[in-house]
This record gives sequence, C-alpha cells and structure tokens, in this order.
Amino acid sequence: MVNAIKKEAISGPILAVLPKFIGDAINTLSAIELLRKLYPENEIYLLARPYIVELLARDEFYNIKVIADERYGEAKLSVFSLAKQLKQHQFSMAVLFRGSFSEALLARIAGIKTIIGYAQNGRKPLLSHPLNLNVNHHYLLRYCRLINETHGDCFEQFNIPKLTYREIEKTTANNGKPSIGLYFGGKNKGARHYPVEQAKQVIALLNEQYLPNLILIGDKSEQADNLKLLEYASNLNVACTDLTGKTSLTELVDHIASFDLLISIDSGPMHMAAAVQTPCVAIVGQGTSPWSLVVPKTPHVVAATAEHSLKLNDNLLVDDINPENIVQLSQVFITRDSDLENIN
Repeated sequence: MVNAIKKEAISGPILAVLPKFIGDAINTLSAIELLRKLYPENEIYLLARPYIVELLARDEFYNIKVIADERYGEAKLSVFSLAKQLKQHQFSMAVLFRGSFSEALLARIAGIKTIIGYAQNGRKPLLSHPLNLNVNHHYLLRYCRLINETHGDCFEQFNIPKLTYREIEKTTANNGKPSIGLYFGGKNKGARHYPVEQAKQVIALLNEQYLPNLILIGDKSEQADNLKLLEYASNLNVACTDLTGKTSLTELVDHIASFDLLISIDSGPMHMAAAVQTPCVAIVGQGTSPWSLVVPKTPHVVAATAEHSLKLNDNLLVDDINPENIVQLSQVFITRDSDLENIN
C-alpha cells in the first residue's frame, strides 16, 4: 500500500514513459485516460520511441503531447542528455509504464520528485510511489493500477484503448465484397509467424467462402513472404493488394480501420484493430507474453489458438493452428456485418 498522491500537489506537467513495443504502448492508453480524468488541466506528455510518435501525435481522445525518446533515435542521446532536456519542462510527476532501471534513473535525474512505477529491476529506491507487480495481471490492468492505486483507488473500472484514425477510401474496389486484411508476420516474428503454406490455405478458404478483397500488410522485412502469398492469390484469381512495407504507422492504422476484418498474428496490427474497433481473428501461438495477459478486452477480437497442441517445442505451436478454424472464426464477423447491411 502506497500513500495516495494529493492531486493539488501536482500542479505542473506530467510525464508518462511508454513501453518500447507498439502493442504495449497502445495498451497504456487506458491508463492515460484515467490520468487525464484526474488531471484535466495539466499537460500530459508521452515519452515514446521515435517510430511510435506519429501514431500518438494525432490523438483526439486524451489531449496529450508526445516527445520522441531520442535515446533510441538518430541522436542516440544518453540518459543524462535526455534528462537535461526533460528538466526544462519542470514535470511535477512521472508515470513509468516501462519497468527498466534506466527509466527511473531518467526521471530522477530530470528532477521529477513524484515518480510512480513498479518496484522491479532494483529501482525501488528511485521511486516515490513504488507498487508491487503482479505478473498474473493483464497488461491493461497493470498499467491502470499505476494510476488508480497511487490515487486512493478512486476508479472502479477502465475503458479499452482508442486510437485516432482518418477515414480513407477502401484500398480495393467497392464491389460489395468484404475487405479482409492479412498479417501473418515474417521470420522476424519468430514463433508467432504463421507458416506460408498454411497462410496460403487460409487465402484459398477465404476465397471459397467470401470471394473477398484481400489486403496484405506488414513491414519491409516481411515482403518476401507476402510476395509468395500475393503470387498464390493471383494464381487463384483472388483480388489481392500488397501494402507490405508501403505504409507509415498512421497509414497502417487508417487502412486497418477501413477493413471489414483483419486476420493477424498476436502483434501490433492486432492491437491497432482492437483500438479502432475493427473485427479481428487473432492467430495465437507462442507469444512474447502469455495470451491471457495481452488479449484485447473487446468482443471484436476472437482467437484461433493451439490450445490442444501436444508439441514439446513451443516454437512449433503455431503450426497446429488450423486454417479451417481461422476461417470459421471469421464467419462470426463477416456474417454479422452482412446481416446488419441487409437490415439497413
């Protein structure tokens, strides 16, 4: 139990230090909303990895500002150099959504007196309000606890994260067929990567079921695998557009928001879909965190898992996720959307 922070003592700007991965950064937004409710007049700055900045800078929900963490940008600033820059803002409070020692050291050197974070990695002496981490808690709850428990447990619940997006014309022709985004990852995703041959089966089954417009997404490192899928789709005469490596993060969010459905591995695009309320079938093998800790808390996401797999090698769990199961799960959303259109 920590002493509750007196809100009147926090008169200046507030700094929130975000995690390094896109999905985790998105998941902090529920806690940022609680922070904004507590401090409606204070400026709130998010310290984010440079590649994430554009995703958050156009926010219309939380009234935030974003600072690029140039320790990880072209400038390669030291902790001390970045702390010197942050000190100019005269922050009254810092919330550390990342658990490393260096984040606590950064906040302390920047002259911030009220520092909230989990007591891990030897940094407890640097925190004014340390909390014990429950590793079984969902990440959304972990982040929201940092706000709620340090302010006297004044909230009973939180909302799901929301990302601002721009409405765009659909990537494919408006032919009455569903637009389905596909993100199977690449070798860079390790055990989460859905094998190309099974991804081809998903495409074939989707074509049999819906005659859809397919859109492949991913970064440049995933172009080789997606090119194979594009060629396979073309051979089946499936309408398929390849956006791999061709979009910025904000453009990717805009495209995902325009999809009727996204089929994605457990990664950033899945969290983007959840944050813009695009239906998503998540392909969940061996992730970087247990699925129960990161599953989006929205009915718009359902999971195709390897829960009945008997494989001893965790890295091969994703191989046991059946393409038929993935497509069957998609029917929940595509059928629902079609029914709504017929009613209207």
